[in-house]
Amino acid sequence: MELSTKCQKCGKEAWVVFDVDLGEKTVRCRFCGNIGSADELPFNSNPEFLYKYRPHNSNSESWILNEELYFASPGSFNDPFDSKVMYTMDGTTEQKKRYMNKLLEVERPQLKKRERWKYINKALEDQILEKDYDNHVKRMQKRIDEYGVVSLSQKPDDLLMFSYYAKDHTGYCLKYKRSTENILSLARKVNYEPLYPKFSVYDFTLDNVGGLGDKVLLTKAKCWEHEAEWRISLANPAGRVIKSHHEILVGIILGCNMSDEHRAQIVALNKRREKPVGIFLAQKRKFEFGLEITTL
Repeated sequence: MELSTKCQKCGKEAWVVFDVDLGEKTVRCRFCGNIGSADELPFNSNPEFLYKYRPHNSNSESWILNEELYFASPGSFNDPFDSKVMYTMDGTTEQKKRYMNKLLEVERPQLKKRERWKYINKALEDQILEKDYDNHVKRMQKRIDEYGVVSLSQKPDDLLMFSYYAKDHTGYCLKYKRSTENILSLARKVNYEPLYPKFSVYDFTLDNVGGLGDKVLLTKAKCWEHEAEWRISLANPAGRVIKSHHEILVGIILGCNMSDEHRAQIVALNKRREKPVGIFLAQKRKFEFGLEITTL
């Protein structure tokens, strides 16, 4: 989900949205519709850099020359547990009443208070929420899969990620710099857990649904912890490939198995940039299972 904050007008949860057309962040309230500035929001500059492992292919010009980012659908992730909606409908009668009352306030504001409570009591009696569980999960999963997500890492020298995502160390790793104004400021850290997070839909109010979405998009299995992943997520992006309005690329790390021909192609691409970035080489350490990053 997107970063969230309090709406300055109504005090409810508002999204911190990155306008890809303008290249700037704004605060948009989904309740009152107010749009405010994000200039005063705090920014934690740690980590200063994030990294993206890629194979060298026909998309290299897009990533290196044009500084474009690919926002993938969570439905395309290689981990079958990643970003999958699972939750319970466990909760007290009071929790269910509060949940349904908030829901109707948003979705059926025309209902008078007496009519609303009549509808709620009838729904609880007929167990409408429980009976609609499977369909509700499908609807939520569809919304999650419509998100665009960029996955990045804090680590520039991971053996497994060079193998997975940089085609057996024949690709490269892009080094990006975060700043308060660029889109990378929206990146958030992924949490790694030994068990799939179990929670009830009633643990979150409609005033604060961001926490529920974070459970889905920002929790992965403990075995992926070596990736030290950070994610940027956008709801319903206009396109999957989005060009950065700011200069974010500051370095390119070439895989230790990249051919001389492909190295020359990356160097040539870099020279075509208005401001070429540093090019580095990942080399195998002697007598260690590790990589050493040196200047090419």
